[in-house]
Amino acid sequence: MPYTKNHNNEESTTTKYMIHADFAIEGIVEKPDVVGALFGQTEGLLSDDLDLRELQKGGRVGRIQVSLIIRGGKTKGNLSVPSSLDKVETSILAAAIETVDRIGPCNAKISIKKIEDVREEKRKKIISRASDLLKKWETETSQDSSEIHDEVIKAARVGGITNYGPLPAGPELNSSDTIIIVEGRADIAACLRAGVRNTVAVQGASVPRAVSDLTKKKTTIAFLDGDRGGDLILKELLMYSEVDYVARAPTGVEVEDLKPKEIVDHLGKKVPIEEAGFVTEIHANEILVKAIKRKQTRGGTKIKGKTIPPKIATKVSPEPTQEKKRTHVQASSGTRRQSYQSRDSRSSSSPRYQSRDNRSRRPHPRSGGDRRSSRDSRSSEYYSRPPPPKIPEELLTFVKDIDGKEKQEGIFLNEKKKQVKKVKVISIYDEIKKAKSSVITVIFDGIITQRLIDACEEKNISTLIGARIAELSRRPNKTKIFSFA
Repeated sequence: MPYTKNHNNEESTTTKYMIHADFAIEGIVEKPDVVGALFGQTEGLLSDDLDLRELQKGGRVGRIQVSLIIRGGKTKGNLSVPSSLDKVETSILAAAIETVDRIGPCNAKISIKKIEDVREEKRKKIISRASDLLKKWETETSQDSSEIHDEVIKAARVGGITNYGPLPAGPELNSSDTIIIVEGRADIAACLRAGVRNTVAVQGASVPRAVSDLTKKKTTIAFLDGDRGGDLILKELLMYSEVDYVARAPTGVEVEDLKPKEIVDHLGKKVPIEEAGFVTEIHANEILVKAIKRKQTRGGTKIKGKTIPPKIATKVSPEPTQEKKRTHVQASSGTRRQSYQSRDSRSSSSPRYQSRDNRSRRPHPRSGGDRRSSRDSRSSEYYSRPPPPKIPEELLTFVKDIDGKEKQEGIFLNEKKKQVKKVKVISIYDEIKKAKSSVITVIFDGIITQRLIDACEEKNISTLIGARIAELSRRPNKTKIFSFA
């Protein structure tokens, strides 16, 4: 932006107009010659109020800028005179400058090119900048009233996430007689948006002891994703906690992706564990049967840390005991137990890579103790088929290394029984498909399925060892299979 200086070299910010002029001189001169000619030849030409020297002293005319080019013995150039006078006075001054006809010892001619309104240029810049600021402002604050309302509610509810020990939880977990167990913090946030405030997250497939203890004091609803991850959490809850009801998101959908209305609907459709099941084939139905049996043996209703006998519980519990339904569940669970005898029963004397007859149920994974396998010995009353073939002695060390660990893993071995790599069980199929020809043995803490056997035979893997063997459509021809559960 143009600016001027007065004779004391102080910057002037009052410039309104800029006089632009061209000049041609019949000879060679310097810049001081041009400026001196302007002051000298206009002096006394106008009244004292418009004397150029006095105007500059008073700061009403700024510093005169001159640029020139010398060529062929002649000088050409242009000059600029900033003015804070009004339009009439500026025009008179410009006309006076144009009367200068001699610069230094040479004839000269000055022509006014234009008088520029500096404020107009400022106004254009202001308009352009204001337009940019307004567009940015409207983009950032374009929410209508309904969006603002939703944002306020969301902030209030999500901001209500508290902690239960190291675990994220809803703000009413401690004060409520019922708790809702979800997988992670995002699920709690989704529940808060739906107004559900008595939640706690397990933060993974392993159920913390704090949550397990809490389920023994309060009515418990497991609200889980409709996928394998939800099944694994449900399996763990059934093994180490006292779950009363199960609610699931639709198959393949996670709780955090549900809308508030959908969350309320699915929680309203919760079912007792007697009617629960698994979305994927994780072969944990026998664990469900045991959990149902424990619940029936326990009886009563949990309210504020106490187990109320059934007759008393009917008076204080919002949900009746429903003896008829209980009788039906007992009968159905008995039938279910019989159906699993031939598949999962094991004798306590079955060969193992080490004796498990005297093992107690494994301690809680967060208790800090040795985490044993969740696959306890099956009662001899369920025995109905011969024990599986014994695992080769040279592979027992690898089996012990992965059995019952918190992270389910698999090990690939070469023909020298050296470990090639260790992988996650969840990706075992893909890793087998990518295995190199040197891999001949695969040991993993999971279920041996027909799909895995086919992949092993395709890759010429001679031995496959898993925790359990699923029902197979055909027995393998090339690959030997063993189970250690």
